Parts: sequence; structure tokens; C-alpha cells
Amino acid sequence: MSRPAQYHLLSLPDGSWETVSCLASAIRCRATTPTVIVDVSAVERLTIDALAVLVRKAMRLRSAGGELLLAGPGPALRKVIARTGTEPLLPAFCDSRAALRALSDDGQAWQRVELSAGESTLFSEPAQEQH
Repeated sequence: MSRPAQYHLLSLPDGSWETVSCLASAIRCRATTPTVIVDVSAVERLTIDALAVLVRKAMRLRSAGGELLLAGPGPALRKVIARTGTEPLLPAFCDSRAALRALSDDGQAWQRVELSAGESTLFSEPAQEQH
């Protein structure tokens, strides 16, 4: 029997650059799987700099064989993502269950895991990555 695919589910309480940078740093330092669902339902506004951080993190996760999915973005956040053309890198779903269903379309059984308490070995060059 194959091991289930794994993902991290993280919440983003606001769209400030500082908060998004902290989230990106937590992923870089403590993620054990390259697939991350970020619950952005509490985010009313996202600065362009914060969006850039999410895009860079999504690109990095893709290079490690995963992706970053957004769960619960409101109309304003969806509009920013559409206007900037970042939709392919930041797929958005109405909630985390919908994002998980999209992952499950490949037929695998997906399992949620918490971020590691220690250092992650997922990214081989953490010093080179900007957050």
C-alpha cells in the first residue's frame, strides 16, 4: 500500500508583508512536504509585496514537486490575483475542503501533517531563498 500524499494547512490572519513573510519563513524552515494549503479567509487586503512573497513561495514549492493553494480568498484578494496574472501559481478555492478535493482528483489519499518542530530538509538551499 502506498503512503498517502501529505499537505500542510496553514492560516494567514492578515495580508501584511510582515505576516506573509513570517508564513513563508515557517514554510521554508519547517515544512516537511511541498504541498501547502493557506487559509486566507481572514485576509481582507494583500499588499503587492506580500503577494510577491506568496508567488515566490509557490514557485519554490513547485520546484520541490508541490504547490501552494489558497483557501477562502474574498473578492478583493481574488481580484488582485486576477489582475496580476498570478492565478496559475496561486490557485484559489472557496475553502480548504475544496482545495483538498482538488488535490484528491489525482486519486491519492491526502493526509494533513503539522509543520515540523525542527529544521526542514525539504529545501536544499534555504540560505539562497528570499522571503
